Amino acid sequence: MPSDLAVLRERLAARVGEENVTADGAPYAVDGMVPALVVRPGTQHEVSEVVAACAEARAALVPWGGGTAMAMGNPPRRLDVVVRLERLDRVVEFDPDNLCITVEAGMPLGRLQALVAERRERLPLDPPDADRVTLGGLVAANQSGPCRLLHGTARDWVLGLRVVLPDGTRIHCGGRVIKNVSGYDMNKLFIQSFGTLGIITEVTVKLLPMPVCRATVLGAFTGFAEAAAVLEEVQASFLLPEALELLDPAAADLLQPVLGLASRGTFTLVAGFSGSQSTVDRQVRDLEAMVASRAGHAKTFREAESDQAWTAITNVQGGGAPDPKRVVCQLAVPIARTASMLASARTRAAAQGLAATVTAHAGSGLVCAALLPGDDLTEAGALAGLAAVTEALREEAVGVGGSLVLLQAPPRFKARVEAWGKPGSSFATMRRIKAEFDPQDLCSPGRFLGGM
Repeated sequence: MPSDLAVLRERLAARVGEENVTADGAPYAVDGMVPALVVRPGTQHEVSEVVAACAEARAALVPWGGGTAMAMGNPPRRLDVVVRLERLDRVVEFDPDNLCITVEAGMPLGRLQALVAERRERLPLDPPDADRVTLGGLVAANQSGPCRLLHGTARDWVLGLRVVLPDGTRIHCGGRVIKNVSGYDMNKLFIQSFGTLGIITEVTVKLLPMPVCRATVLGAFTGFAEAAAVLEEVQASFLLPEALELLDPAAADLLQPVLGLASRGTFTLVAGFSGSQSTVDRQVRDLEAMVASRAGHAKTFREAESDQAWTAITNVQGGGAPDPKRVVCQLAVPIARTASMLASARTRAAAQGLAATVTAHAGSGLVCAALLPGDDLTEAGALAGLAAVTEALREEAVGVGGSLVLLQAPPRFKARVEAWGKPGSSFATMRRIKAEFDPQDLCSPGRFLGGM
């Protein structure tokens, strides 16, 4: 804790204005830890001054964009100041002819998408809570959604960053053009760094032209085996879906009002296609035939209805404020094991009396399992059951060369189950980089892998 928070508050207020500094930190608690101060800088220069003042006072800080990834990671060891970035929401440069845009880190992704859509362009990243997630938070957490199957993650779209380092120094890495090959790719140090190496204040990304046509095909199956068989057939075919999701019955039932499935309790395979009219039409016909061959019920959405369907699917595991009883984990496994891992998560949860909603980015090897204790479980029993399922799933994923990370969990659960799992062989290098960038250990201390 800083020796004199009152002095720090005065220094921060002198830089950003009294109205932009508050001691009401309760709404910005991270895993139950409440900051002593919350500050809202309005420019990148003010962010630099705020961080420098915190460094001089040895105050631990955590950056806060839209708050969509704050439930991830380990609880911080210390938290004195939350630095809110929503006032940094300006467009710095938009070059639609060269498919590039530079914005400040506090701009919500949804607003950026609306802006570039006016020029028939898009950033093909679709994380949950797109209207809330900011560009800085998206990059810092490397958030993504179903379209990562075809378009990858933030690592594939970031051209340049401006970052305030833990001592307040401002740096620029990368560039504002697609062909930029000079020097080391420093961007990758800060992508998925979770605020441990500094605060991202500006992001430059490349864009894609809007596709001529978009469509979504749903295949609903009464049995898991049929859904898994069609999934395998799609992956072995010449189809090129933009996104490919597998939903368990719990997830499909939650989406019933939007997707209008013919019956409840189905395993549902969802594929999104984009491109020319003829290309999309052919792929739609091929997938509808695959679904019919396995006694499934196919339903197709076009254009705006397709977009609405994907928005619902992307957010089915829940946006907004975290449920204090729920554990959400993401498993990364070899692509061929995606469907079996989804089935395993359901089976293990049922054995412990837990309610589970399980979805998968079926072409990317990512499975998301949301676990809730049943009504008949005591608090201690619920915690034990949640931990048993999570650890068993982690062991299963690691056994096939994968991993499990917690996307959301109550602090009591994180005290029992490590959010990131066991560090790998690169951990020593990561620690050296952290020590070089943040020798006082003030930026998001403890939140990342291995308690960094």
